[in-house]
Amino acid sequence: MDFVKAPRTTSAVISQPEQDGWFGLIYAQAAMRSRIEAVLMERHRLSFSAFEILCRLKDFEPQPVRSLASELVTVSPTRASRLVQDLIDAGHLVRGANQADGRISLISLTEEGRRYIQIVARTFEESIKQFFVDVLDADDIAALARIWRKLETAEDSPESHRKDLHSSDVDRS
Repeated sequence: MDFVKAPRTTSAVISQPEQDGWFGLIYAQAAMRSRIEAVLMERHRLSFSAFEILCRLKDFEPQPVRSLASELVTVSPTRASRLVQDLIDAGHLVRGANQADGRISLISLTEEGRRYIQIVARTFEESIKQFFVDVLDADDIAALARIWRKLETAEDSPESHRKDLHSSDVDRS
């Protein structure tokens, strides 16, 4: 696979190496997800998004679909509802009543779903090892973890973004 070059813009806000770094992050995520999804589909006929739903429920169940959808990284709320129904139809999930609020249904794994997620998780882990761990050395992985911590702790408020944008205009002048 050839390295995908970042699009070129005439940005006055970020440098070309900064753009290359950003697009490299996005391309790497897309490539990893695509490779792992191909293996999940081939072996289990399961999308990466459906796998993520099963994993979230394995750790925290039962959950309302809305709550579950808000925690998902790879799935929109609308798609999450459709995937949940597909997983119910496949016998991996079950919908139950919320005793506190009858208007809300709760989603849980079935016993078959619990067995299934264990098998699929093994495939997922093998794929991560093949496409990520085996390709990178310990320093690379540590650097990615350090980068993730920095990105995760960056301020998320709109006010901080506006302030940062205005201060960067001043800094670059």
